[in-house]
Amino acid sequence: MKKAISLLLATALCAFCTGCSQPDSLTLDLSQGYGEHVKLLHVNASTAEKEERLAAFAQVLEEADPLDKDFSLFAYYPDYFLELQDNGKHSAAVVDVNGEFVDFYYLGEDVAETPQLYRSHTTADEFRKLVHWK
Repeated sequence: MKKAISLLLATALCAFCTGCSQPDSLTLDLSQGYGEHVKLLHVNASTAEKEERLAAFAQVLEEADPLDKDFSLFAYYPDYFLELQDNGKHSAAVVDVNGEFVDFYYLGEDVAETPQLYRSHTTADEFRKLVHWK
């Protein structure tokens, strides 16, 4: 009887821990501004709610259109610096909340060329709600 209960408890523990075995494999860091990097958020996928929030931030960058806008017109002082890590894949973007729009460019692009600007399908209000999540 003790062996059966022990086996049942061990199985339950394994099932419980499988969902959170690698919460740091998916992380987000959001800093205010570009120069000082005052960290506003550090989120990992330790819960389903946090994982949903991370997916929403990733969607901001993934669902975007290239802008035909001169890079010199990008904000001199951008609002946020966003870093996402997904199982070793690192993405970093400089984000500017510009009126109703969220504009950004990826870091790590060829420095010799002017970075490509993007406009997210996420509105500025939706982005602010992500930053100030519940």
